[in-house]
Amino acid sequence: MFSIQQLVAVFLQLVTGIMNVLASAKSMAELEEKIQRLVQKIAGQLLEWSLNEIDARLAKDQEPGKYENKGIRSRTIVTTVGEIEIKRRYYRELETGRYCFHLDEALGLAPRKRVSPRLERMMLDMGTDTTFRKASTMLEYLVPGVSSMTVWSEVQRAGARAKKEAEEIRAEVFEDGVIPNGKRSVQRLNIEADGVMIKQQRSSRRHEEIKLVVAYESKEEGKPLVNRKIVAGLADSSTIWEQASAKFGHEWRLIGKEDIRIGGDGAAWIKEGMELFPGATYHLDLFHLRKRLTEALSFNVDYYQAVAEKIWELDQKGLEEVFNHILKNTREKTKRKRIRDLQNYILGNWTGISDLPKEERLGVIEGQVRHTIARRMKNIGGGWSSTGTDHMARLLAAKANNELSRYSGGSDSIKQERITRVLPSKLVDPNSKPSNKDLSEWLAATV
Repeated sequence: MFSIQQLVAVFLQLVTGIMNVLASAKSMAELEEKIQRLVQKIAGQLLEWSLNEIDARLAKDQEPGKYENKGIRSRTIVTTVGEIEIKRRYYRELETGRYCFHLDEALGLAPRKRVSPRLERMMLDMGTDTTFRKASTMLEYLVPGVSSMTVWSEVQRAGARAKKEAEEIRAEVFEDGVIPNGKRSVQRLNIEADGVMIKQQRSSRRHEEIKLVVAYESKEEGKPLVNRKIVAGLADSSTIWEQASAKFGHEWRLIGKEDIRIGGDGAAWIKEGMELFPGATYHLDLFHLRKRLTEALSFNVDYYQAVAEKIWELDQKGLEEVFNHILKNTREKTKRKRIRDLQNYILGNWTGISDLPKEERLGVIEGQVRHTIARRMKNIGGGWSSTGTDHMARLLAAKANNELSRYSGGSDSIKQERITRVLPSKLVDPNSKPSNKDLSEWLAATV
């Protein structure tokens, strides 16, 4: 596979390179970086030679008369060992007219991609964790030439794939009528939903709302939610609920299930989810209830405690009497308006408060929104376009579901059997011998 001349050249290049770096490096950091780049360059060269040799052997291994060789085509790929250029044969299948590269198919390489699958996964992981600029800076330590725009482009492509998949799953259920067969059967399923406003740029709207829906089987204080699945995106309420219903249907058997509990802050779009889950009950999220209580009654601790006690006791009549007393003793218009709004909010969601036993009340959605969406898109993200908002939200949900790698280019697995079949029994050609001329020419070129 390799000639002795090639291996001698590589070895001399490595030794000479190390000596040159030792003689020129001004710091240990510079020494490390230059040695890393040198090793990457040599590893990339060996990889190029190996793949070119495999392509030549695949040409000999193919069925005679089935393909027409249309010549050599080059392809450049940025990998975690640097940029490599592979030269492989381009074929036309005579019977079907299909064009192909045997080497690309054997390696599982997707067409027209300049970034290797592993490097793309790293870009997605970093790009969904920090800013694109910082992600590119971190990747520069490994691979030179990775710009923030490159990271952004890969994230956008992956987000588009995630959106397309969500729509395909939704259409399969709600347009084609295919009933998903869930993998798990559980006694109870909890579903909570909320929205988060994201600042927009280059848009007529200053903010857009990402809708997030999370389903889980159970919760325990201080521990992760059991079998959590998240759906998120910049979509209208009908679309996001249909996408969530379709995805959850592939995870859980929902047909005939009545013990489904939907929780939220009382927003109308969240209650629309009841239509897709027959028999489900709606419950008000206690986090948002406490927030509304604080906003309206923080000026008087006694009022706050009186309302909270009646809610905890599920005493609707007593609650109305407390509100009447508070309004009677409050003169300021703005405070009275907030109190009336709170009264309408609580009484309008009374069924959602009272139906669930105290020890089983929902209330995880705020934390899910904060950790899944807000940390990346509000705390360390800047302005977003509408498309970028939707794509990032879907990738962040996929990351929370441990599914992010599914959207990194769709490369196939290496066809190991085919590669192994064409590999030589001896990796070094014993008949090749380096001559003095070979070594002197290489040294002259290097110097």
